[in-house]
Amino acid sequence: MSEPEVKVFKLKNGVRVLLIPRPGLRAVEIEVFLKMGSKYEREGEFGMSHFLEHMAFKGTKKRPESWDLMTEIDAKGAYYNASTDQEITSYYITTIAKNVDWAMELLSDVLLNSTYKEKEVIKERGVIVEEIRMYEDNAMAGLSGEMAEMLYGGKDKGCFNISGEAKDIRKIERKNLLSYRKKYFDPDKTVIAMAGDVKEADIRIAEKYFGEFKEESNKVLPEGEITLNKKRIKEKLKETEQEHFCLALPGLGWSDKRYEQIRLLELILAGNSSSRLFRKIREEKGWAYYINSVGQKYEETGFVAVQAGIQKGKMDKALELVKREMLAIGKDLREGELRVAKEYIMGTSRLAMDRTSFWTGFLGRRLLLEDKLVKVEEEIRKYEKVTVLMLKKLVKELFLEDEMRRIIVRSKKR
Repeated sequence: MSEPEVKVFKLKNGVRVLLIPRPGLRAVEIEVFLKMGSKYEREGEFGMSHFLEHMAFKGTKKRPESWDLMTEIDAKGAYYNASTDQEITSYYITTIAKNVDWAMELLSDVLLNSTYKEKEVIKERGVIVEEIRMYEDNAMAGLSGEMAEMLYGGKDKGCFNISGEAKDIRKIERKNLLSYRKKYFDPDKTVIAMAGDVKEADIRIAEKYFGEFKEESNKVLPEGEITLNKKRIKEKLKETEQEHFCLALPGLGWSDKRYEQIRLLELILAGNSSSRLFRKIREEKGWAYYINSVGQKYEETGFVAVQAGIQKGKMDKALELVKREMLAIGKDLREGELRVAKEYIMGTSRLAMDRTSFWTGFLGRRLLLEDKLVKVEEEIRKYEKVTVLMLKKLVKELFLEDEMRRIIVRSKKR
């Protein structure tokens, strides 16, 4: 498939609508992006972006109960979900072309007309606290988020634990959510992306349902203040059959011109099954089932990280091996492995182009955060320009032993 003829339309209220036609696909994905994430939260607001996401499908004036929404979506054979990160919250529905009007109306209803009933807020507190506990118990899923919090969190500005802490969630009341929503829901900071079997006439549907979305207050996002914490080591003892670690280095943000370079280094280290650490830790040593690159990137900064679940008794040896490989990669990096990493990124990116979710996510996010449209092939070609010399220079700058951070989960059962 060739790249689509992407068009952007701006509604009278400032909402941008992104039309991404993909002829030949039956699916349509509609995703609404809001510039609302944990990075912008202040003390007393921690966890609220994520909490609002949870409340989106809990009932509206038209559909009073969550059951009404769920039944209606299931009856269409559609799929819905929502997600929150440090910089964006998004809500989406995947359906077929004849349901576009219905899907757009439903998304507008949950975003603009949710009732946020007190009883639902109280129930959802419990749900989110259990979600937090789930990640605390599941190191494989939760350790990279814990590393983000260790690196950048713990301040009164910016929450890097997206869900917040249980103590934050237990304090949230309906009035807090409504105040936070009013502060951050803004048509000028909203993008609606439509991908798949869509046509230009569908813009009128977006205008029909989102045209009345009005700004309720002066929306100036707080300045991001991301500063690196000094803490370097965190160790925990747990009742586990497997031990885990996350080893990290401060890195680059997605706005940095060397973004492609850091992505290639992450891939070569532990990004797939031909990566250096997958081969050495899993295939050669047999110490782990999983070992992955789990770094994160925000506009201002980011981090490179490797995480693994390790056989009991092998933690110290595994940590030393991973540390050695991370610090040495600039010395023995080979042209051949760089070529494999480039081909992997280019191949997986082109395969993803068959999915509507790829297009809404890739283009919607860029339009919201950077106010620009990009061509996928042009982005892919940036990787082609990266050389071994560039990567060695970047490693020399960023991969410093004194800057390493680690979180270790050791088993109480020895």
